[in-house]
Amino acid sequence: MSAARKPKEPELNRSSLLMAASQEFASRGLQGARLEEIAREANITRAMIYYYFGGREGLYLAALEEAYRDIRASERAIDLTGLGPVDAMRRLAQFRIDYYVENPLMVALIAIENQQKAQHLKNSKEIQARAEHSLQPLASVLQQGQAQGVFRTGIDVVELHQIMVSLGMFNVSNQYTFGAIFERDPSSPAQLARTRELACEVVLRFLAVA
Repeated sequence: MSAARKPKEPELNRSSLLMAASQEFASRGLQGARLEEIAREANITRAMIYYYFGGREGLYLAALEEAYRDIRASERAIDLTGLGPVDAMRRLAQFRIDYYVENPLMVALIAIENQQKAQHLKNSKEIQARAEHSLQPLASVLQQGQAQGVFRTGIDVVELHQIMVSLGMFNVSNQYTFGAIFERDPSSPAQLARTRELACEVVLRFLAVA
């Protein structure tokens, strides 16, 4: 009689696993997230999480890296062909508003990482190495505008990026508290349209030649 065969491990679907992990971490926090629930949603075993990621913190970092990877790819995919620097900058500013609305899990993961004082992000060679590279689309439009005399010189591209991120992140991270205090729904179509225009106005006024 042949020995019983060990059941075959389910195949790892990395994308499915990281999505399940992002949802669980966003919902319950880094320490409250249940690896069993993540494994169940991804149709794998908990042992596979430890095998591929080393455990909770390794999986969390992988989810965080995937979130940054996705926003970089999405921004680089924006078609700016044929647009002048002002319209191109407007599109980049609007992208930041829409992306965070459509990807609230990233906002939640970043909030968790700020609570952790960025201790995991600092250990990510990928995020650190691509930080400057991630600014290239914005820097390119900025340089075109400066060359054409429609944007002022002396702009720090990191500060420009900070303005765009701040407007987009705030609209999601504070939507419930801000909405309750001022009785506005930041997620309503009308308010989102106004927020897009506000973001463009703030950015373009910051860049305007005196």
